[in-house]
Amino acid sequence: MLVLLLKGLAYQVGGGAGLLSDAGESFLNVLTALLGLYGSLWAQRPRDSDHPYGHGKADALFAALQALLVGGTALFLAYTMMTGAYRPLRREAFLLALPYEASAMILNSGLALLLWQGGRRLHSHLLTAEAWHLLSDVATSALVLSGLGAVHAGLPPLLDKGVGLVLVGLIAYGAFRLLRESSAALLDEQDPRLLARLAEALEKHRRPEWIDIHNVRIQRYGTTLHIDGHVTFPWYWSLQQAHSALKDLEKILAEELRRPVEFFWHMDPCEPPCCAHCQVAPCLHRQHPFQSVIPFRPETLFPNQKGPRG
Repeated sequence: MLVLLLKGLAYQVGGGAGLLSDAGESFLNVLTALLGLYGSLWAQRPRDSDHPYGHGKADALFAALQALLVGGTALFLAYTMMTGAYRPLRREAFLLALPYEASAMILNSGLALLLWQGGRRLHSHLLTAEAWHLLSDVATSALVLSGLGAVHAGLPPLLDKGVGLVLVGLIAYGAFRLLRESSAALLDEQDPRLLARLAEALEKHRRPEWIDIHNVRIQRYGTTLHIDGHVTFPWYWSLQQAHSALKDLEKILAEELRRPVEFFWHMDPCEPPCCAHCQVAPCLHRQHPFQSVIPFRPETLFPNQKGPRG
């Protein structure tokens, strides 16, 4: 709220399209922060009988609402600037607005750093989105001050409107980017970076009894990951042996991913297509000499196919 007040005072004393768009972005930051806080609290609620996977999707849902709000405001600001329905730019706008804009930039920088650290630690789309909003606010304030300084130095006042429209374009782009990320989470789009990290962890800690892993899918529910797939173990193992090996696998992956994970694995018995790629030794039931392991890579983990792939 303090930053919004400072930006509002800067527009009040200086006028112009640039300061208007900057104040409008700060107003957006306040609204989206309140919306994000509510959504973040909702997303942290534990799972219940109506929501067996928890409420983590609320994080992405509210991020999508934020994007729509930001995009709508960008259209309104663009219309206002094109029609000229705003306070005209004053001659001494740069000197009048500088103290307010500089103070707002310092406050935004500190708050953005805190939100960024929180978003990385909690894997929250909302907190990370808010950090980006504030960082973009710092950048736009610097751009507005540069434009006002140029006008103060003698360049045409039309430059101010150009700066204002550029800022509106940046706001609209931020809305599109946020909507793209939140829709990916809502639609359970596969995150190639997460799948690559999973493959890297499997290769790093590979064990002979992990004969094959395939049909792997990763879903995000707020801060929690849900990973399911098929794991091939020796067919002659007891259920207790396979269960123990599976728990070891889950423990290793959870430590490598460093975030809450819920696993759902389907255990497969090894079959003839896997025999030549099995490192288990000694094996009294081997039918084919060992040739090579099945690599754990994103392109081999995803297909629903047992044995060598491509």
